[in-house]
Amino acid sequence: MLGCRGGLAVRALFFSLAVSSLSVGCAASQPAHDIPIMVMQADGDPSSLASTNSAARAIGTKIKEQFERYNYDVVDENAVAAAFGFDFSRRMDSAGALNAATQAKKSGRAEFDVRGVVIYKVYAQAHDFGFAKQFSLDIAGEVHDLESGLYLGDFGPISRSFPASADCADNQCVNAVLRDHGVDIAAIVADEARKKLALLTKPEVAGGDAPVAPVVAVADAADPPHAPAVPERRLVVAYNLRFENVRMNDVLKIKGVMESEFPDFVRSGHISGSDPIVQYGYVSRAPQDKMFEWVNILISDMGMKHAKIIADGNTITVKNLASDLPVQSGQAPKFH
Repeated sequence: MLGCRGGLAVRALFFSLAVSSLSVGCAASQPAHDIPIMVMQADGDPSSLASTNSAARAIGTKIKEQFERYNYDVVDENAVAAAFGFDFSRRMDSAGALNAATQAKKSGRAEFDVRGVVIYKVYAQAHDFGFAKQFSLDIAGEVHDLESGLYLGDFGPISRSFPASADCADNQCVNAVLRDHGVDIAAIVADEARKKLALLTKPEVAGGDAPVAPVVAVADAADPPHAPAVPERRLVVAYNLRFENVRMNDVLKIKGVMESEFPDFVRSGHISGSDPIVQYGYVSRAPQDKMFEWVNILISDMGMKHAKIIADGNTITVKNLASDLPVQSGQAPKFH
């Protein structure tokens, strides 16, 4: 019996180690969770492939597909164009692509509330050797956090060259060759861009990234061992707090409470302006709806009964509708 129990214990320990290794592998490859992004081509450089080119479209489709595989919600620019009448057939640079995504976000429609923007560029070259042609493709780009205005980095360039027949000279043949090879390059580029975009969803762990805890199995336990919970992913958001006709002392108190008591606080900026308009920046990992809720609670606790609080994107405005002049009572009117 002792030998049997010893064998069971060894097998249970082996099972726990195996599950632990599997759990660590799964946790390390945890994908992103439903972050809305737009993937757009910047073709403002006349030497780059236009976004209307069939090869460029195939490359864009492949990049979007790769992001979809990792649970990013990809907002299609064609849906944006159809909804608002945008014309993406014209060439535009990176600033134009960012502006288009910003306009879609400002529309107030939930399906176009984009967080990240992936912008890519495609360059193609042809070399004629006489006996054959050689085509080259370069794909590169950059990643932006639209909500906080942060530049998350670039990706690429990834360059590949491939041969074609000597008589491949018309656009149909050239585009067919570029499409066939371009989608493979796009998959590689998209994986690099995805890792840059993953900065948006880096797990927040005190003191840095904590190692994954091992799974402990109990030999006599009825339930199988469970993997530890993956740390929640948070997005950094830059807010602008604006105060109208609010006394400076009250603004300072509000700022102090937000820094010391609000959850998910990251940092705050310097106060700018003077009466009657004062504002400051506030960076947090709290979503906009929670931030709006907490500001409402704080203003109510401070007894500001005549304050109106307005949320416009990441700008939260506190308006004092009452006069801040001291109330004079018990005095006879001077003129009567």
